[in-house]
Amino acid sequence: MIDVCYFADEVSKTDFEEAIKLGVEAGANTVEVRGGVWGKHVTEIDDDDVKHVQDVLDTYNVRVASVGSPFGKCSIDDPQEYEQHLRHFDRMVTLAHAFDTQVIRGFTFWNPNRRTKDAPRPDINDYMERIVEKLSLVVPVAENADVTLCFENESACLAGTCEETRAVINALGNSPALTSCWDVNNGLHCGENPLPDGYSHIKGLVRHLHVKPNSQKNLDPIGDTGLHYRKVLETLVADGFTGSASIEHWGQPEDMLKGVRQLRALVDTL
Repeated sequence: MIDVCYFADEVSKTDFEEAIKLGVEAGANTVEVRGGVWGKHVTEIDDDDVKHVQDVLDTYNVRVASVGSPFGKCSIDDPQEYEQHLRHFDRMVTLAHAFDTQVIRGFTFWNPNRRTKDAPRPDINDYMERIVEKLSLVVPVAENADVTLCFENESACLAGTCEETRAVINALGNSPALTSCWDVNNGLHCGENPLPDGYSHIKGLVRHLHVKPNSQKNLDPIGDTGLHYRKVLETLVADGFTGSASIEHWGQPEDMLKGVRQLRALVDTL
């Protein structure tokens, strides 16, 4: 069955325990850790913070579904910045083990046109050689650590669609340590029809799902399409998906909790 998840820092940026308490009350049984760890980002927490997080998770019987890492949200042409991200990834592996999850969310470098309104998406093939050169450094790290670098398709990054995500994974040799964090709305924002088109490229690769609201701050329909999340979840389950669906970017904390409640109600009917 699909687990109900959410980004804790979007419920509280300063009180992790309060964020967990409220999320569980709304119906979540897993959490995505990115920020809000008593004011710290996941790249900043120390071992004492980790122990504190573990204690809170045990108290509320919640698991970490994904480490919401920023790995790969950096310039592909800035070696110094990427070196920092490599250090981040090493720490994310340690945190994944501490939080008993295999999933480390990551990205495929900034889209250089991301700040230019109405700019066309870059051709990812123009960057693929450099993407492979850089990301090939972390593939064996993930393999040896028994974790997965789970690429989120993100319009602000070079791989914004499922098709582009699959192209990156293919170019890196289809390592079992590389999977997809499918953000349905992000792909739609890049002009990709989520089902069946987008999903056809990542079928069998999805380890985690992000769930954003429509303009009415509701689960369904997805964006301005006629697609509903029931169809997305049913398709994933039919193909063997056993991960989490994570509420993200619903707005104010109460809107986030509304999203958790709507997702819980849907999952319970599957």
